[in-house]
Order: sequence, then structure tokens, then C-alpha cells
Amino acid sequence: MQKILRKRILRDLKANLFYYLAPGFLIVLGMYLVVSFVGAADTVITGVAEKNQLLQVEDGQFSVFVPLTEKEENDLVAAGITLEEQFYLDYHGRNNSVVRLFKNRKAVNLASVDEGRMPVTAGEIFLEKHYARKNQLTTGSQITIAGRLFKVTGIGTLPDYDAVYQELSDSIVESETFGFGLVVPADYEMMKTAGQAIKSESFTYAYHLNGTMDDSDLKKKLKDTYYDHNKLTAFITAANNPRIAASADDQVITKIAGLIAGVVVMILFTYIISVFVIHTIDRERPVIGALYALGVTKKDLMRYYLTLPVIITVLGGMIGTAIGYSQWGVNLQMAESLNYFSVPNLATVYSLPLLLYGIVMPAVVAAVVNALVIRKKLSQNVLDLLSNRENSEQAATITLKRFGFVRRFQIRQMIREARTSLTVVFGLFIALLIMMLGLNCYAVCSHVSLENKADTRFEYMYSYKFPTEAVPEGGVAAFGKTLKKEVFGYNLDVTLLGIDASNPYFDAAVTKGQNKVIISSAVARKFGLAAGDVLVLNDEEDEKLAAFTVDGVTAYASGLFVFMNLADMRDYFGETDTYYNIVFSDQPLNLETERLNNVTTREDSVKSANVFISQMTSLIITMVAVSLILLAVVMYLMMQVMVDRSAFGVALMKIFGYRSKELRKLYINGNFYVIAVGAVISIPLAKWVMDQVYPILVSNVAVGFNLSFPWWLYAGVYGMILFLYLVINTLLLQRLKKISHAEVLKNRE
Repeated sequence: MQKILRKRILRDLKANLFYYLAPGFLIVLGMYLVVSFVGAADTVITGVAEKNQLLQVEDGQFSVFVPLTEKEENDLVAAGITLEEQFYLDYHGRNNSVVRLFKNRKAVNLASVDEGRMPVTAGEIFLEKHYARKNQLTTGSQITIAGRLFKVTGIGTLPDYDAVYQELSDSIVESETFGFGLVVPADYEMMKTAGQAIKSESFTYAYHLNGTMDDSDLKKKLKDTYYDHNKLTAFITAANNPRIAASADDQVITKIAGLIAGVVVMILFTYIISVFVIHTIDRERPVIGALYALGVTKKDLMRYYLTLPVIITVLGGMIGTAIGYSQWGVNLQMAESLNYFSVPNLATVYSLPLLLYGIVMPAVVAAVVNALVIRKKLSQNVLDLLSNRENSEQAATITLKRFGFVRRFQIRQMIREARTSLTVVFGLFIALLIMMLGLNCYAVCSHVSLENKADTRFEYMYSYKFPTEAVPEGGVAAFGKTLKKEVFGYNLDVTLLGIDASNPYFDAAVTKGQNKVIISSAVARKFGLAAGDVLVLNDEEDEKLAAFTVDGVTAYASGLFVFMNLADMRDYFGETDTYYNIVFSDQPLNLETERLNNVTTREDSVKSANVFISQMTSLIITMVAVSLILLAVVMYLMMQVMVDRSAFGVALMKIFGYRSKELRKLYINGNFYVIAVGAVISIPLAKWVMDQVYPILVSNVAVGFNLSFPWWLYAGVYGMILFLYLVINTLLLQRLKKISHAEVLKNRE
């Protein structure tokens, strides 16, 4: 008997080709997206880890006010660690950009060369790949830095600048305006002597522990040696360095989200197939009854009805996985990450677990979902199956006297097709989740662009390394200190800023009290805080926690800032009554560059907002397009099933003289209420779910995003859904016209 049933599989596939090809296409699309996203994540995570090991990425780094003496360096090396100077100076380069100059590395954080070679003689430079690309520089090009001409001999990356942030507290990579270059030691010393650097030299040392001690031991040794001289200014491990392996950290979240989304979407697709299977079972009820009467078991029929869905999902998974690993898959999805982060060229990583996920998981989900759904259908009484009697009492016995004939008919039709209607609503919800991801990205870009421009009132912010006794004329003094706060496993920089209540550049109404702070809107969003809450920050320099009561929230979206009364902050950290290390100004100040640590302009903040927009555009378009395709296909397939299941009734109505427009009103237009009400419920629900998930997806970014939508965006999504329904409604009318009067004769007892 199994042999006979197997022969029917091909006939079933041929008879219902569209029913199986359409969800098969969705499975291909779904597995392509999952495998390409997750495969790209695997490639970046694995590839970056391998490259970092090969390039001797640091275990950590520390900075000091003045360089270590030769004896101090020798003492640290004698303790068993590898230590290398990685001092740098910042200069103005092409198009008013900033180029950070390093000496060639020898032992730690070695350069990876994509093109050309490292500099070996004076006048040669190795440039970061994205800075070179954005400024139209290639090997052989020439670049002028602070009046000195260099020839570009190589282009590539550094493992300690995976995310090329100018400052560790930055949240956006701006490759057009900031990059780094490596030169021979003689050129570096010559540039330093010329005295044209933007700010003072940074004395940073990178280290390898070599198993002789851990990071805390080294930090303790450094503090015991240098703390009294106030020489140690920063100490950061590789794990807490936002520049190192930032691309891999970014992809970890993408990988987890992709795998979970793949299972959810696959459940939807396979449930759609199960609806088709149930439709087939309903049409073949007399045949199934006859087979039972001849001795065929329920197990045999279960195996038969599961075979085609499993084959379709296996083939769809295989094709989707193959395309996902092709040049149109992993390489395409990885391009956005590689164009943003500065990583070496990576070879595609083929992961056995992902291959099994893409090929086996759809089949397993299809078998489980279909088995659960069709088991009840195959458990009916043999006589009921032979007589083709269906249980429609639920729809028939509902009293609907208040409504006219058409409305009563539509309601009963919706009740009869409740399973299919729920599938449409579930598909609508899944599609809207994908769409809301894209629209949240749009909301982020829109708000960041507007809020950064509105909230940044100063034109210049000068961070001092060695402040003068008197505040420079035209400047407003402040005291800034970088603390840490962990969220979702990421240790983010939070700037505690001491200001006077009269500071014209911030609306933070700071009050006296060492435990009272005003938080920025970015901090409030990032950490879910409000007035009255307690904010706990980690002071890693002094190895202690600092707890503050949130006295209020002020509009400032440009970074994670917490504002405190200037005098109280000086007391809290043991500084003098006149101490400051930051000056704000609305005009450029004539300051000694040797004293400066960093200079930030309002223009920098505006450019950061524009970087968000350029980076997110492709993702927004992809997510919205995929969601619309998914919604259109699910809606059309399910509504077509409803029409096909009503073929007998439609044919009978045609015999009674009902025209196509009237039949559409009875059998199709009732779905409008399913879509309209389903969209009203699904849109805010999908938005709420994605608002809970989105902060996790961007948990590694030190920015608090505003995810609120304007009213017209909700209206636009709702209007788009109704427009799709109207298009599909028109297509289904053609399906109604094709139903023949002969359907009545086919289904007579």
C-alpha cells in the first residue's frame, strides 16, 4: 500500500504545484536570509579571532602622562610581560580630516597589509583601508600631512583599531574624517619635532601578559609604582576596549537573532504548508475513508501526508542554504560590516552546525508542525469520512439575526475559515516584526540626525591633558570623568560631567549634593532610568562604585552624559576648587596643542548623525522589502485556500445566478475585516515587541536611541497593508471566475 501511496505523491505535487512552490519559495528566501546573515556573522567572528591571534593583538593597554623610564620598562619586561610603545600624534590630513600617526609596530598589534607593503624608508606611509578609500587614496598616491608629503606604500588594518574610533568614548566610525597611518620611527620623530600636532602626544603602551600575571595584577603593579606621581591615566583590557574585535561583537548579536528568527519564520512557513495539506485531506475525505476501510493505518497516511511537506522544506532549505553561502549571500551581507569596521580580508567560514540548521531544521519543523496539525484530521470516524460529512455546526448554529444576509454569510464564512484566518494574522504579525526592525532603524536615524543637531549647542569642546590654572578667555570650564556601566554584557563609557548651573551649553539644572545628578536623555533611554532612580557607575580607575540619585532628565542625545554640580564633583573626586579639564566655547580658542587631549566640534556631532543614516539605509530597505514580500505571499496563499475550499458553494451560487461581484462580496470581502482588525492589533504589538528587542540588538553601541514613531508612520503601515489586501482581492476575483458549475456535480453524494 505504501508503494501505491508513494505514486500519488508526484500526482499530488503536479495537481497542487503552486500551493507547494509558493511556500517553498518562502522557505528558500527565509533560509537564504538566515544562512547569509548567520554565515556572515560566523565568518567575521571566526575570521577576526584568527587574524587577531596571528597579528599578536594586545591583551590590554595603558596610558601615562609622561613616558616610562628605561628602568621602569625593563622592570615590567623582567616581570614576564611583552611591552611595546604605541605612542601617537594627531595631524590634519586631506579634506580637513584627522590622521593619527604611529611608528611601525614590531611585536604587538601588528598591521595586516591588504595592498602594497609597510613603509621602510622616510617619506612612506601605511594607511587605514577605509580612510584611504573614502579619500580616494591608493598605493602610490601621495598625501600631505601637516605640510609634509608622504607616499602611500601600503593599505590595510590594525587589530587594535577594528572600530576606528578617534576616542574610546565615540560611538560612530567616521572613516572619511579620521584614520591612522604608520611611518618609520625617523619620520615620526621629525613630525613630533615640527610641533604641528592637533593635540599633545599620547603615551600608550600595549602589552601581552604571557601567562605570568593577570590584568588586575599588572594594574596593581602599575598603580603601586606610578599612582603617587599621578602618571597612570588609563588602563583598559582588550575585552573592554571598544576598538578591538568590535566587528565580531557586533555580529554575535546578529547571529543569535538570526537563528531565533529562522525558527520562528520556519514555523510560519511550515504551518502554511500544513493548511494546504489539511485542504487536501478535506477534499479527499471519501478516499481516506475508503483506505481506512481497506485496512490502511493512520500511521501509513500520516507518513504519506508528511512526505511532500518534508521534501519541499528539505529542498527549500538546501537551495536557500546554497544561495546563502554564495557570493550573493554571505559576501553580500558581510559587505556592510566590512565597509564599516576595519578588518583584514576574510575567507568565508563554512559552519557545519549552520549547514545542518539550514537543511535539517526546516524538515524537522515541517514534520513536527504538520504532524500536530493533521493528526486530528486523520482521526475522524470512517463513516463520516466516506459520507464526506464535515462538522460545520459551530458556524451554522450561531444566531446572527441582527445582521443582513450578506453580513451573516461573511461572518459564518470567517468562522468556517478560522484556522486560515489565524494563519494570515500570524503571518501579518511576523512580517510586521521584520518591518518594524527596519522602521526602528529609520526612527533611530531620523531622531539621531535631528536631536544631535538640536542638542549640541557648543561649537568647540576642548579636553585637557594638562589644564592651565586660569580658564581661557571665552571658554566655560567643566570637569569630565569617564566611568563605566555594564548593559547586556557590554561595559560602556559614561561621561560624568561637572558643570555650573549657569552653563549656557546644557539645560541640566544641576543642584548641590554629591549624590544628585541630571542624566541625559541618551542615558535615560539606554539604561531605562527616570527621575528618582539610582544610577550606579563603575570607577575603574579607583576600583570603586559610584552611586547617584537621578534628580532629572535633560534633552541631550549626543552621548551617554551624566551632569553633576561642578563644585560637588570636585569635592567628590578630591580635586581643587579651581580644577577643570574641559572647556566649552562658541568660538575657536587659541590654546597650546601640547596641553590638549582632544578637540570636538559641533560639526563632528552633526557628521556622526549622518554616518548613522548612510549605514542604516540598506538595512531599512531590505527589511521593509522582505516584510512586504512575505506579507503579500502569505496573504495571497491563505485567501486563495479560502476560495478553493469554498469552490462547491461558489459553483452552487453561480447556478443560482449570483454574479462575480456578488460572490466576491460573500466569499472574499469578509476577509477585509480579518486584515483590518488583525493589522490594528498586530502593528502596535509588533512595534512593542521590537522595541523590547532592539536595545539588545544595539547593546554594544554607546548611544541611547529614540524609537518613537510619528503618527503618520503608523498610518502609512496600516494603509500599505490595506492596499496589499485590495490588490490581492482583485487577483482572487479572477480565481472566483474560474470556478466551474461542474464543481457541484463533482461533490454530489
